Amino acid sequence: MRMKVRALLSSVIVLATMSLVGCGHYTCGATFGNSSCTATGGGLGTGGNGTAVAFDFFLDTGSIDGAMLDTSGNFTLINNFVSQGVPLSGAFGGMIVVQKQWLYVTNSTQIGAYSINGTTGALTAIAGSPFLYAGTEAYSTTTDPAGKFLFLTGANNAQVWVFAINQTSGALTTVGAFSTGTNFAAYPTTDGKGNFLYVTEGNLGSEVAAFTINSTTGSLTPVAGSPFSISIATLQGEPTGQFLLGVTGNGANNGFTPDDHVYVYSINQSTGALTQVGSPFATTFTPATLAVHPSGKFVYTFNQTVIGTSPMEGFQFNSSTGQVTPLAGSISPFNALTAPAGTFDQSGAYLFMHPGTSLSVASVDTTTGALTGIGAPITGAGNPVAQSWAATDPH
Repeated sequence: MRMKVRALLSSVIVLATMSLVGCGHYTCGATFGNSSCTATGGGLGTGGNGTAVAFDFFLDTGSIDGAMLDTSGNFTLINNFVSQGVPLSGAFGGMIVVQKQWLYVTNSTQIGAYSINGTTGALTAIAGSPFLYAGTEAYSTTTDPAGKFLFLTGANNAQVWVFAINQTSGALTTVGAFSTGTNFAAYPTTDGKGNFLYVTEGNLGSEVAAFTINSTTGSLTPVAGSPFSISIATLQGEPTGQFLLGVTGNGANNGFTPDDHVYVYSINQSTGALTQVGSPFATTFTPATLAVHPSGKFVYTFNQTVIGTSPMEGFQFNSSTGQVTPLAGSISPFNALTAPAGTFDQSGAYLFMHPGTSLSVASVDTTTGALTGIGAPITGAGNPVAQSWAATDPH
């Protein structure tokens, strides 16, 4: 059952399946920690000699590797980067950077935790890593805006695991596991203030679980009326904490009637209950995923077709009304930018993408929302899976 659920959900976000067992152009260790990875063929080069303005960590055939964008606009692999090995079996639960300082990579029953060198991007395993927990259905990971807690969904276990993050070392302490009350748990997100946690069922269900987050302990309490009858695959918060934006991920390539819309839900600030804002907002292409800009001013959709990926689209978001409107001319400038998903650095100056077996980055005009590709893509970087890369600014 888990294999079926994971396969269908991954089709929602148009991400290619990647085997962590394959060797590709690397030979890698099989546990969290420093890898014995050595290059065995073409593809990834070296670089990263300038001053970094952002780092991009990515999962590449059984290891975590690192790229950097420098002040000259060069996007290259980090010189002398020591790859970190990851387990070669089990469910992959995502990769996430917290507070620019720590990188967490979840796989089955353990979480690899690394501190990030703010100048070089080098990774060092945090004492106690990997951190073990009693779950088995790792699916997706998120954190609260303050970076105090890590939330991990267990798919068919239909639960959320919560971990407290030591604010000095980055070490994890298990808070507990909390039932979603749904058939399974897919994608978690918090509101922009970190008061509430929401968990979707991907596009295989029609409910969203909602919890109040105890800001001191991280413990979760179900919101009255949870789970809510809402058919949505993924949700993302915006900085004001008043709205969630989402897409159903339904497209012809995964057997659904295409849904060319972005949905917006207002959050009751007292109860955490969700109410849809007006009618869904039309898109030109069918959105598989979306990314909300850290400023909350813009939202970008990453689109799907029957045979591949369509151009991404950009929209203005009004945080007072919850309205979504297309950015002027966004289809034309963005038509060279295609990817199954994207992630911003914390400043919102850059959007990192992982189309196919390459890594790419675009600069973001924080006034207009326009995107401009930077440098040449890094090729030979392995096929992407959900949340298999994470970007951060230096610290």
